[in-house]
Amino acid sequence: MRRPANLEKILLEAVDEGLLVPGEIVRAAIYERIERSYQLRREEIPEKVETFHRALQELLGAGGKVMEKLIAKSLYRRLKLSFTEHDGWTLVDYVNHAKESAGGH
Repeated sequence: MRRPANLEKILLEAVDEGLLVPGEIVRAAIYERIERSYQLRREEIPEKVETFHRALQELLGAGGKVMEKLIAKSLYRRLKLSFTEHDGWTLVDYVNHAKESAGGH
């Protein structure tokens, strides 16, 4: 499966944008908490999306699902893919689908 070389960069930009919704201070606090509690640095998120998903769910509860959807929408928009919401999908599912779709271009 081929994927754009910049997919990881685009994913990080989408994460940054999604986490910015509540504000820069909250985004910084979320990144700091995830790094401290989950040993997951921002730069590692593209390789460890499952850990990032788990951290958002545990830290934000139902708000984590909303945040993940915002991140997924941003990712799809940046990759020029059409976003379709799927019941039961997590950020991991959306990222995997985006990788497959972007790799097919």
